[in-house]
Amino acid sequence: MGLEFNATLLAQIVDFIILLIFLRLVVYKPLVRLLEARSEGVASNIAAAEQERQEAEQLKAGYEAEMRNAREQTQEIIQKATKAGEDQAAEIVSNAKNEAERLKEQALAEIEREKQRAVTELREQVATLSVLVAGKIINKSMTEGIQRSMIKDFIKEAGELQ
Repeated sequence: MGLEFNATLLAQIVDFIILLIFLRLVVYKPLVRLLEARSEGVASNIAAAEQERQEAEQLKAGYEAEMRNAREQTQEIIQKATKAGEDQAAEIVSNAKNEAERLKEQALAEIEREKQRAVTELREQVATLSVLVAGKIINKSMTEGIQRSMIKDFIKEAGELQ
């Protein structure tokens, strides 16, 4: 059996080849361009998303650093305030102690002045009484010189008693 040559088959093959060439020239190139454009669009969207993700991570890192810095500054402010409060409390205590010591010394000085004034007053009264008593006991009139001599002796003796 020989091959019969069928013109219809040949026409169909030629038509198919022409269709392929036509599709290649007319449809394939725009379709490839469309697919490439879509692929490039997807790739650019992925790249943009990756860039935005990196920017978001950088912003997050920046915010975290600012938060750490703010916490450190807050701790520093709290420590300074605490130290200032402690220093102020220590100064108040020191001032109170100094004031108490000054008042104590002032009171002691006042007591000493009052004591000296009382001793002096007492000496004068004792001297006067002694002269009066001595004058009555001796029953004689004293001269001013004898009286002064007796007062000096009495004051001397009273001074030694302290």
